[in-house]
Amino acid sequence: MKKTDQPVPAPVWLEVNLRAPAPQAEAAADFLTSLTGYGVQLIDEPGSPGLMTVRAFLQAGAELPAQKALLERYADSLAQEAGEGPVEVSFSDLPEEDWAGAWKAYFHPRLVSRRLIVAPPWEKATPQQGQMVVIIDPGQAFGTGQHQSTQLVLRRIERLAGRGRLPERVLDVGCGSGILSLACLLFGSKQAVGIDIDPEAVKATHANAERNGLSRGITAETTPLEQISESFSLVMANMISRELTELAEPLAKHVAPGGELVISGILVDQIQDMTALFAAHGLQVLEQDTLGGWASLVLM
Repeated sequence: MKKTDQPVPAPVWLEVNLRAPAPQAEAAADFLTSLTGYGVQLIDEPGSPGLMTVRAFLQAGAELPAQKALLERYADSLAQEAGEGPVEVSFSDLPEEDWAGAWKAYFHPRLVSRRLIVAPPWEKATPQQGQMVVIIDPGQAFGTGQHQSTQLVLRRIERLAGRGRLPERVLDVGCGSGILSLACLLFGSKQAVGIDIDPEAVKATHANAERNGLSRGITAETTPLEQISESFSLVMANMISRELTELAEPLAKHVAPGGELVISGILVDQIQDMTALFAAHGLQVLEQDTLGGWASLVLM
């Protein structure tokens, strides 16, 4: 009787290894953190002083070919900077079950704003006086607090709270892991409504709310933005520019009079286009912030 082979898990993640001289490797680490939204690992090359490898992970999907091409072009530009030093980038498939354990090695407690520490459930944080901790396990959703676009919104939440202007009820569009909603609750909001088209994100948001003892303040669901009738004094949307462009009109419509919309996930060179886009829907830029090539806009 012929033995039946076990099914091989489909690769859903791509491991990236970029090898370069230390100055270029450190620059690549920042670039890959921004590109992937996850932490990276910098490894000294044994027996090769001055060389390092940056290890990171890309999620398989429609954008993967463009991301690979971008990384290859970036590696070429690093090679020109490095001169004699080698710069090499390689990719390898990583099945889901391997990724599930591998990425945790790069997620540690981190101070992401002046007062807020984001920590995974498997590693205890040690906050200083006046600091707060939000425990996040993103599961299959985006949002560990490591990405600059998330940190920019968290900074805005903290500034609003410091001025006594954080609303009691907020809307988090594309809630991912729930990190922005939970931060609002920690800083003083009474109710956060999170929506996401991905059921895994809604599941992660509920789990993280329970993990932080904030379940009573969270509503998370897959309801489309257009089907929500309520307007909010604070609407947050941390997503890529294409999604922001598609949702510009309904996002603007859900901002209550005198309220604000915080968008993030755009690149610095996209600020002008986003400003014009939302101006066409009646919102003007009140404030902008940048971090690591990423930008956020506060619109009213």
